[in-house]
Formats: sequence, structure tokens, C-alpha cells
Amino acid sequence: MRNIAQLIVFIINIPGMAKNLFRHREIIRILTWRDFQARFRGSAFGAIWSVIQPLLTMVIYTLVFSSFLQVRFGNSDSPYVFSVYLLCGLLPWTAFAEGINTSTTLIRSNSNLVKRVVFPLEVLPIILTFGSVIQQLIGFALLVPLVYMVNGHLYWTILFFPVILLLQIMFITGLNWIWSSISIFLPDLRQFTTLLTFLLMFLTPIMYPESIIPARFRFLIHLNPMASIISMYRNVFMDGMLPPVVVLLNIGVVSLVVFMLGYAWFMLTKKAFADFI
Repeated sequence: MRNIAQLIVFIINIPGMAKNLFRHREIIRILTWRDFQARFRGSAFGAIWSVIQPLLTMVIYTLVFSSFLQVRFGNSDSPYVFSVYLLCGLLPWTAFAEGINTSTTLIRSNSNLVKRVVFPLEVLPIILTFGSVIQQLIGFALLVPLVYMVNGHLYWTILFFPVILLLQIMFITGLNWIWSSISIFLPDLRQFTTLLTFLLMFLTPIMYPESIIPARFRFLIHLNPMASIISMYRNVFMDGMLPPVVVLLNIGVVSLVVFMLGYAWFMLTKKAFADFI
């Protein structure tokens, strides 16, 4: 009962959470940039790989699904249209999958920080989220000129992009807090998560439109927050529409709840990390 009461206190103490995270903003900024640079340290092309990777991934998936399997979004047969819809789904999904998979080893790989009482471990999942989102933003920077080339213009709804990104960051960070904590007590969570994200990737309409799913099974797609986030990105980039209000409110509530619950769970359990490492 005491642990449940503490969890509730952490959840409802929004000002305390905001104050704590804001106080450590400089640590988050410095370590996020350091980790992003470390991804390409020692490679011949350096940060250029952050551009090559999404481009190469887009080309491969476009060839397989658009050219070979003849999958189409909308009424267009153009592989360029397919590429845009694909990137709208693949970029946020990659950020999600990278975050949730890496979170299973996040605390153990930073075990030297666990026993430092003064270091705020709760910033590590945030840094992980920002690192994967930076890669996504680079991909979206490549996406914008492609959208212009396909449509001949950019919809004003693209200005709504930061709102969707904020909801995505909240959702992924909350999951990273929960997953990084649980993985300390359940070491096999790493293998399970790898299989889970692989399965969910094909159950999420990333490489195919939601319309090809039989109507009686579409409710399963709507239970997946990432599917709704991907749909909202496609709305603003390619369809020139704002996300439906109901969908936006649902994802907003889910993202906020996951974010607050994740923070509360992490803060409640982090004191036991040193005993399991």
C-alpha cells in the first residue's frame, strides 16, 4: 500500500516533476549531443551516416513494397508518393523502436552512474528519446523537399508537425522510463522487446495503407498509439488535413498518462537499481 501511495504522489505531483526535469535541462542537452556524436565517432563519413541511413532505408523499402509487391497509398502509382507515405511512418517508428529496444540495456550500460547518488538517473531515458528523435528530424528534413516534389507545394498543415512530435516524445519517453526500469528486474525483457517491436512493425500500417486491413480488424490498429501518430503525420504532410479532433485528444491523453506514469514508476523504483546490478 505504501508503494502504491508513493506512486500516486509522484503521478499527481506535476509541478515537482516539471521542476526536477527543468533543473537538469543542461545535463540533458549536453549528454544528448554527446551521445548523438558518439554514434558516428570513428567512422569515415561521420554524421553523414545520419543522412545516408534514412535515404538507403527509403530506397530499399520503396523497391520492395512499391515496385515488387505493388503496394499503393491512395490512387497514385508513383513510387515517389509511396516513398513519402512510407517515410511518414518509418521515421517515427524507427525512433520508437530504437528507444524501446535500447532502454532495456540503458541502466546496466550506465551502471557507473547508478551508484552516484548525485546523478539524476531519470534523465537517461529522456536523453535516449531525444537521440532517436534527432535522427527522425534529419529524416523529416529530407522528407519536406520530397513532399514538395510530389505535390508541387507544401500544405500549411505541416505547421502542426511540432504538436504531433511533442506527443510522440512524451509517449516514447514514458515508455522508456517504464521499460528501462522493468529491465533491471527482468533481464529477459531485452529479448522479448526485440521480438515484440519486430512483430508490431508489421502490425502497424507503415509499409501498407490501413485501408487494406479488413474492417473487422481495424480496431486493433486503433489500439496502437504509434499507428495513430503515424496517421497524423500523414494527415499534415500529404493529405493537407489536420488530425481528427477525437484522435488528437485520445493520443494527447494517452501520451500524457504514459509520460506521467513512466516518470512516477521510474522515480519509485530507481532506488533499487543498485541492488540488482
